[in-house]
Amino acid sequence: MKLMRLEEAATRALLLITLSVVIALAPAPAWAQQAPRTLQGQVVDGRTSSPLAGVVVRVHDRMVRTDGEGRFTFVGVPDTALVHFDRIGYRAERIRVTSLGGTVALEPEPVLLDAVVVTTPQQNALAVGTALSVASVDAEAMHSGAHASVADALDGIEGVSVARVGSWGSRLYLRGLGDDRITVLVDGIKVNQACAFGMDQGVATIDPATVERIEILSGPGSALFGSGNIGGVVNVITKKPASSGAFTGEVRVGATTGTPGGSIGATLGARRGNVDVTLALDASDYDDYRTPHGTVEGSSLSQATGDLTIGWSPSTTHRLTLRSQVYEGRDIGWPSMAGASIPRESRRNVALDWGAQLGAGILDGISARAYVQRLDHDMLVEMTMGGAMPMTMRTEQQSYSTTSGARVQLRLVPAPDVHLDLGAEVTNWAAENSRWTEQSGAMGSNRFEFRTWPGVDILDAGLFAQGEIPLLDRLVATLGGRIDHVVRQAAGAPTTRDWIGSGNAGLRLTLPHGLGARVSVGYGYRIPNPTELYGLALKPDGFVYRGNAELDTETNRNVEASLTLDRTRLSASATVFRTDLKGLITPVLAEDEVIVGKPVRSYANLADSRLTGASGSFQWRPLQTLTLSGTASYTHGEDLATGRPLAAIPPLQGSLAARLHDDADRWIAVETLAAARQERVASHAGEVETPGYGVFNLSAGFRIRGLETTLGVDNLLDRAYRAHLDPVRLLRPGRSFFVRLSHRLGESDEGR
Repeated sequence: MKLMRLEEAATRALLLITLSVVIALAPAPAWAQQAPRTLQGQVVDGRTSSPLAGVVVRVHDRMVRTDGEGRFTFVGVPDTALVHFDRIGYRAERIRVTSLGGTVALEPEPVLLDAVVVTTPQQNALAVGTALSVASVDAEAMHSGAHASVADALDGIEGVSVARVGSWGSRLYLRGLGDDRITVLVDGIKVNQACAFGMDQGVATIDPATVERIEILSGPGSALFGSGNIGGVVNVITKKPASSGAFTGEVRVGATTGTPGGSIGATLGARRGNVDVTLALDASDYDDYRTPHGTVEGSSLSQATGDLTIGWSPSTTHRLTLRSQVYEGRDIGWPSMAGASIPRESRRNVALDWGAQLGAGILDGISARAYVQRLDHDMLVEMTMGGAMPMTMRTEQQSYSTTSGARVQLRLVPAPDVHLDLGAEVTNWAAENSRWTEQSGAMGSNRFEFRTWPGVDILDAGLFAQGEIPLLDRLVATLGGRIDHVVRQAAGAPTTRDWIGSGNAGLRLTLPHGLGARVSVGYGYRIPNPTELYGLALKPDGFVYRGNAELDTETNRNVEASLTLDRTRLSASATVFRTDLKGLITPVLAEDEVIVGKPVRSYANLADSRLTGASGSFQWRPLQTLTLSGTASYTHGEDLATGRPLAAIPPLQGSLAARLHDDADRWIAVETLAAARQERVASHAGEVETPGYGVFNLSAGFRIRGLETTLGVDNLLDRAYRAHLDPVRLLRPGRSFFVRLSHRLGESDEGR
């Protein structure tokens, strides 16, 4: 029966896509029938009039780069198109074809570390200085669904899997790796956990309404990032005013029915002379979400976010920015753990960034940062166990995590096609966690107190270099290296010191007819977290978890190869990869040992494990008004010592979408998300098989007099389903209608 439903969903999705194609095949309106033209021009520095090499010139999903003289040629561009000009260290420009002259001047704009980690001008663009591809999720994609969390909005992206544990706190996995094996950044600042249960995942304390775009780099392919990049890097970039005028901003509001509730917010910016101020405020409130089988109790969420930025630009080539962010969550449900809730979750960031765009000689630019981030987390768990002797257990937890650090990064351009980043970084993670557990029942009552994290302090200081250089006319080599010195200590525990090396090497080959190939090998590392090193916690599963201060740093080697195709209307990519994990950290049973009458699990480095898999994506524009796209990902995980499957490995999954659009900000889209049955499960770890599923979503958007409207319905057929990584008894939301409205302030429609 479930298989028939899946086939029915897939059939309906295919019919909807076919209908979209038929509509698109209708005669195009007059504005779409204009003959394309060939563009030629030169891009120069607006300050010195010097030619700018390496500028990305983009029309829709097509891209070229300027040569050593700053020149470019673009064939087949319609008169109605917008041409985008982007280069690191310069202000991006968007110019209509009909307004484009022979010379385009870009004004210097210093790069700050809160803004850009990688640049993704098109679907298969490459991470700067590496041979890896990246995925970029823009604001349009983020807000085109009924998403209460950032992680949910990333479901369906190539290589990304999501474990939904409620309306808040959904967990990301990249190619089967998650938790501390993914580096999560908010505007370039790393987010570390504060909860021993892992209830505060990296993207949990981010309201989707505040997000401008998200960049995802899979695998340890860049030396620019330290501990945790074994699985990859997720950089969340928050909203900023869209214009540099005297007063700019945006107001926004949204509502959904499947997760009943909504959000409201605004971003306001003002500029006077060389000083600018930006203030963003957002709040949302959601009740328990609904499934086809009923409401999920304890899944509600309330949150608010504030962001204040003060910038000073003494010249066009220098900028200093002070930024403060505050996140507050209240009464957060956690239905995946019965009886659990989070009364309070707080995140506070303060960062000072400086950037200089020199644009002369070898030294192209400098970026520097100092920051501090504080996470406070309260947790409450109440459980009642029946039987002949019923018992009630109540656990309270308070935890604090402070991450502070500094970073300096030099951007060198010794030749037009050569790029090199050099830098140094120091990060300190200080954490404290205490828990109280009370048990009462027929056998009496008792109270246990655990100092789960006893004043933990982890210091990581590193030097890094990452760059690329052309070897032949069509062949580019990439190389990166990093060396870190790590000091780990806690109250009552010996100090441990360690030197860790990581890096990468790769090749990118450009072939005729839009074909390309790339290969890379990358080495990453992950420092054990405070729970694994020094933790002591009684969990609801009945085990006491005890840390192991002698754990080795977890490392991995990732090897992958990709083929790409980038044509005028078709872009596609296929990647195969293998990740070997050494010293995988996992809990193991401590034989013949008990604490307060409970069996003990300790953490240990296991023998080697391996992940292998493949992923692919495509984007095809059969007509100027129609875009078809899709992704597919598969991962296979195995413990090489025992031959057993690794836990938390997603099945074959993918997405397919059709989008009908015009150049007047009007569009309609249908998307289907599907996964095969997962039969290869780690039964020894309590996993169960997961049925396959197929759901699809419908959305549309338009813009009238500056008011942008997005509306639609997720899970259109109201299917009951769960993904493999979701808790066993937790279904995802059923049919959910949503609407989002936003209006730009202080910005005209010109150039849009």
